[in-house]
Amino acid sequence: MSVTLDRVLVIGGGAMATGIAARLAAADIETVVLVRRREAAAPTRDEIGRRVGQLVGSVRPVTVVVGDAPGPFALAVESVAEDADAKGAVLARAETLVAEDGIVATNTSSLRLADLAEGLKRPELFAGWHWFNPAELVPLVEVTGGPRTAPDTLERLASLSRAIGKEPVTLRRDHPGFVANRLQYALLREAYALVEEGVCGVADVDRAVVAGLGARWAAIGPFASMDAAGLDVHQAVAERLFPLLSRATEVPALLRETRRSGATGMKGGRGLLGDHPPDAVREFTSRRDAVLALLAEARA
Repeated sequence: MSVTLDRVLVIGGGAMATGIAARLAAADIETVVLVRRREAAAPTRDEIGRRVGQLVGSVRPVTVVVGDAPGPFALAVESVAEDADAKGAVLARAETLVAEDGIVATNTSSLRLADLAEGLKRPELFAGWHWFNPAELVPLVEVTGGPRTAPDTLERLASLSRAIGKEPVTLRRDHPGFVANRLQYALLREAYALVEEGVCGVADVDRAVVAGLGARWAAIGPFASMDAAGLDVHQAVAERLFPLLSRATEVPALLRETRRSGATGMKGGRGLLGDHPPDAVREFTSRRDAVLALLAEARA
């Protein structure tokens, strides 16, 4: 059976899955969300509805089901825990729920697609579709193929991404961490090094990025920034700084020590920046989402 990309299954009930479902539903795509636990169904439905309302100002129907989902779907995207075995099992199940030409996608941020495709019967219809939190607001999605992914599969995912207002970057080959996470973690490695060397504090790093790099890179990317600055200047600074940048390959001591204390970040109330009381987390989330919404409006 062949269907168009107008009926999508999202597997998972966490923050990423609800954001993906909200973006699809806001684009008037029939969206079904599959969760494992019955007690998760109502909160997941409510959270998706809230996010859709923020996007389009009105309600869009989203079906949340427990344990099983009525197929066939044109696309099934999993967004479960970043664990190869868990994702492999979910992807194999998803393959039975899509049409014969239906796409099975993973929202993995770090796992190799070749490994995840091993248990699939139609690896040519399998691809990476990596979103960024909050998924309904951040424009970028990374579209990535495994060794046997058909070019048409990637193009269909990229086309759907553009149709729902996302900005796809299609990778030329599978690469651990893809593009954005490798860039992010390269910056994080240097950020940890600066703090651990006593150059600045954790909050100072955040301020430098938000008020400087982030503000500029929201308008133009790093390569465009260097073209604007002048490649002669860029080369001169690169020659001085590249040899001095961190080349650490271990998890930073600051992160290990913070985790050893039991901190898990905002979800647990304490992280690298100290305590995160619930009211402060809500204020942080509202401010972040408001800025992202304004940026999305400016790019439209």
